Amino acid sequence: MSLRQLDNRIGYHIGLVAHQIHNQYNQKLAEFELTVAQARVLYLLAYYGAQTQVELQKRLFVKGSTMNGVIDSLLKKDFIKKVNSDVDKRAKYIHLTSKGEAIEGELWEEMNHFESNLMIGFSDEEKALLLSWLKKVEGNIQCESLKKEDRREEE
Repeated sequence: MSLRQLDNRIGYHIGLVAHQIHNQYNQKLAEFELTVAQARVLYLLAYYGAQTQVELQKRLFVKGSTMNGVIDSLLKKDFIKKVNSDVDKRAKYIHLTSKGEAIEGELWEEMNHFESNLMIGFSDEEKALLLSWLKKVEGNIQCESLKKEDRREEE
C-alpha cells in the first residue's frame, strides 16, 4: 500500500504557492480598487496600446458579458476611454486615459516589488531555472488539455 503524502507532491505545492500569490495580488489590487481582470486590461492597453473590446476579450480568454462588465467599471473610474475607429465606424478602440496610465504604472511598480520579495534568496540563475520549469509544466498541462479535447471529439 502506498502512502499518500501531499508534502511530496509538486502539484500540491504549486497550488499552495499559486493560492497565496493570488490572495496577495488581490489584496494589493483591492488597495487600488481593481480586480485581476481590470488590472490585466490596464496592462494589455499599456503594453500593446489601444485595442478593440473583442481583441481584449480574446487576449483575456473571457466571455463578452464579462468583458462588458470590466470595460464598464474601468470607464466609470476614468481609467479608459472609448474612441471611434477611423477605419471602421462601427468599431470603438479602448484607450488608457492619463489616470489609467498612472494607476497602471503604480500597480506595475507594486507588482515588481512583490515579485522581488517573492524571490529573495534566489540567484538570477535559480530564478531563470524556476521560470523555465514552470513554463514547461504549463506547456505539459496545455498539451494534456489538448489531448483530452481530441479524445472527446473522437468519441
